[in-house]
Amino acid sequence: MSTPTAPAVETDDRTGTAEDHVTPAERPLFIRFAAEILGTFLLVFIGFGVTLYAGVTVNPDEGAKLLAWGAGVIVAIAVIGHVSGGHLNPAVTLGAALTGRISWADILPYWVAQLIGAVGAAALLFVTIPTALATASGQGSTRSMFSTNASGIGENSTLGRLSGGEVSSDLVQVLLVEAIATMLFVAVALAAGRGLRRGVLSGPVVIGLAYAGLTVATYTLTGGALNPVRATAAAIFSESWALGDLWVFWVAPLLGGAIAGLMFTVFAPEPLAEEDTYAWDDEDEGDDEIDEDFTDETEVLDQDVESDDSPVVLTEDEATPERDDAFTEDYDVTALDDEATETETVDVDAASPEAGAESTDDGEPDERETPRA
Repeated sequence: MSTPTAPAVETDDRTGTAEDHVTPAERPLFIRFAAEILGTFLLVFIGFGVTLYAGVTVNPDEGAKLLAWGAGVIVAIAVIGHVSGGHLNPAVTLGAALTGRISWADILPYWVAQLIGAVGAAALLFVTIPTALATASGQGSTRSMFSTNASGIGENSTLGRLSGGEVSSDLVQVLLVEAIATMLFVAVALAAGRGLRRGVLSGPVVIGLAYAGLTVATYTLTGGALNPVRATAAAIFSESWALGDLWVFWVAPLLGGAIAGLMFTVFAPEPLAEEDTYAWDDEDEGDDEIDEDFTDETEVLDQDVESDDSPVVLTEDEATPERDDAFTEDYDVTALDDEATETETVDVDAASPEAGAESTDDGEPDERETPRA
């Protein structure tokens, strides 16, 4: 079928033609690669930028600091979501591959791009933080500042640091919580990210709020990374223990992302291919409906034409006697009128045969007198 031009369509929050909602073709891989670098850079720069400086410049609330990560997700996805899908997270990329939204060959380039963006943002912050600032804040060094934002287990977990080592989390707890939280986040990202390629801006807000809420919920036990490249960026510039615990924060999020992707593959009510084809499919369906309506109307018209062309044969019984009677009455009335006119003419002539002046052939009256008796 040729590319259709669908009629105007209206939805809950948009009005326009179907062409307004058609998903652009997928961008080349190197463009999506660059977009993921930029998006992850924005995410980590905003998130770590707020949490690193908040304890020094303002009197922070821990929850408010963590909400900065949600804001970072919203901004980053709004900027690059229509280009690459706005994954920003290897777990989301894995879930997208499992649901068929990207090819398996794109996974590694996406992961490399996300890692470059995250580490690049952390490196920029690391080299720009004044050394005296770390001392003034009581951290002692810039690496110590990053360590407060790194994810760990046992006494290196957020819970262990905040309690001075009296309470800590074990490996199973961290793996379980991080995997489940990441699974929930990837599920939201896959569900709300279906319109990102078409520039629908409600998706970034939903995804960002989900990430902020889950980060706050898991921060005390696991550090609330839910993102392997975020954990890697913090670990590289933190104290040595962070790199030793880093493997946990790759395994658990990827496991959660895989579970979310498989769940969507099995239980999703709609096909999960990327949005590139959805709008065209909708237009094709609309065009098919239009074609069917047009075909039905054409068939009706053809039937009417066929019925008009077919000869009509009426029997004597089917003839309308009322019409014949009316015609006969009209004829009789006309005949009576003619007879009445002739009768009047004859009577006038008979009544006065000698009256009036007779006209001559040239139209002048005859002046001859009637002889007297």
